[in-house]
Parts: sequence; C-alpha cells; structure tokens
Amino acid sequence: MEPLLPPLHPRLPQLLDHLQLRVVDAINWNVLACVEADDPGMQPTYILKFGSDDRKAESINYEVRIMRDVLPMIDQGLFERLVLPEFVKDGMHEGMRWMLMRHVAGKPLVHEWSALTFKPETFGGKKLDPEGGNSAVDVLRDLRLVSIAELPKFVRRFDFSAWLKTFRLESPELVRRGFIEQVTLDDADRLFSSKEAQRYEGSMFTNGDFHPRNFILLPRGKIAVADWVGGIDPWEFVAMYAWLLMWGNPAWQQTYTREIKKHFPVDMGEMQVGLLVKAFDIIWRWRDIPEEQIGFARAQMIAYFKQCVDFDYVRKIFQD
Repeated sequence: MEPLLPPLHPRLPQLLDHLQLRVVDAINWNVLACVEADDPGMQPTYILKFGSDDRKAESINYEVRIMRDVLPMIDQGLFERLVLPEFVKDGMHEGMRWMLMRHVAGKPLVHEWSALTFKPETFGGKKLDPEGGNSAVDVLRDLRLVSIAELPKFVRRFDFSAWLKTFRLESPELVRRGFIEQVTLDDADRLFSSKEAQRYEGSMFTNGDFHPRNFILLPRGKIAVADWVGGIDPWEFVAMYAWLLMWGNPAWQQTYTREIKKHFPVDMGEMQVGLLVKAFDIIWRWRDIPEEQIGFARAQMIAYFKQCVDFDYVRKIFQD
C-alpha cells in the first residue's frame, strides 16, 4: 500500500553526499528519484532505495541479488511488453543499506493507485484506464515465459504448507480485533486443508507485488515493472493479487479477468485459493494501520475474503 510520507531519514543528506546525488522526486519515504549532484536538471537518472533497520536492509539485500544476479540472465527478447529494470550498484554507508537502479523514463502509475482514505480520487485505481487490464495480462504472459527451472536456488519459492501454518497462527488476532469472524476463517481453513500443498509451490517468476502501481508505461506499448522483491509463486496467486488491489475500478477488473480467460486455462478452484490467500495477506499487512487512514480499503479486503469463501462468488468474477 502507499504509506504516509514521514520526514526523510536524518542520515539521508550524508548518504546523498557520499553518492554525489541530488533528489528530484520522492516516490516513497525510502525510494527517491535522483540525478548526479552536479546535474542542474530535474529529469531523474537514478532511483535510490535505502533503509537502516534490519527488515529493510534484508529486503534490499534480497532485491539486489534479484536485480544483479537474476534479471540480467533473462532474455528480454522473449517479451511482448515487459521491460526489466537495470541495477547500477549498492552498498552500506554509516549504517544505511542502499541500492541504486537506472531510472526508467516513462509514465509511472505509482501515484495513480492508493488505499488511503484521504485520496479518494485514486482509491483502488479508480482513475486507471480499464484497457490497462489487457496490458497487465500481457505482462503476466511475459513473466510466465521465464523458465523457473533455470533460476538460482536463492530465489524465494512459495511454500503453501508454511503459509498455512502462518495463517493459523495469525488468524486468532484478526478475530480478536473483529476484522474477520471465526466461522469464515474456519470455512477457509477447511478449503485450504482439502488441497494438495505441492500444487501451490509456485509456477511463475514475479516481482512479488504485481499490480499497476508498480507499472511504468513506456513508448510502443512497453511496460517496465518495478519493485523486485519477488520470487516463484503460483500464477493464480499473482493474477488474483492484481485483481484484488484494483477494487476501485470494476471495469478494469472485468477487462482483466476476460483477458485471463482468453490466454490461460482457468481453474476456478485454484483462483478461489489465490483470492483467499492474497486477500488474507493484504488484511494482515494492513492490520495496524489506523482506521482513519485505511479503514475503507481494509474493509473492502475483508469483504472480498468473506465473499471468496463462497465458490459461486468466485465463479461470478469470471463471468462476462
């Protein structure tokens, strides 16, 4: 989700001085568009991502490995639309873990989607062109062309058995907070328990946050995808995550599911599991955000989770 933008890190000026960079735009509190310090222009040339806490440093470490060691080995000539970002360099400076990427010149959609209550004009991607659902499926098709068998062993692979254990540990807290009723979670658990875990070990390489917020529209219909803290996931989970996060734009969702049916063999049961898994993950991630900031968006994800326990509701999603 899009967080509030707090004051930037107090050690950021020293980091910028060390890297000889100047900020021209803030994409997020820890993701900045920059130019070289002696460049008087305002057109970004680099994207700087940084962090000092252990969790953020670990995330950057992993993203560096994906961008440096995995993305360059992928043949982009296979793709119809997808363009992969370019890694530049990374390092540590006075406790700050950082990485630098080449800026991709295009139209970023990062500010066209929001879950924040005080940004109703971009709620759930409501302003995005519904035809973008076609392009999103094209990017999904491109990513499906990447041979997961050839990816390095360090690339994260989804483990459904481990996820189910986490689901059972986290569920009671959501019940205590009144977010989800126990009966709904029990129904979902029975559905998950009826599935073979091996079926969900992952079938496609993804950036890990596949939805339009991370798309950059380029000339000739190309699309660059940002934020590569990804891995190997079930394709149904990747596809349904994007659908869930576009709740504010039903026309986009309809275009998207229509194109998915056109290009992929759709198993409604697998799509149902994907919807429930990703909706639960979103609700859990948003659990501590104040009601006034994200109450409506969180309520929408809770409603989706409850509705998607019903197989008939899932089937209706894919009806024209």
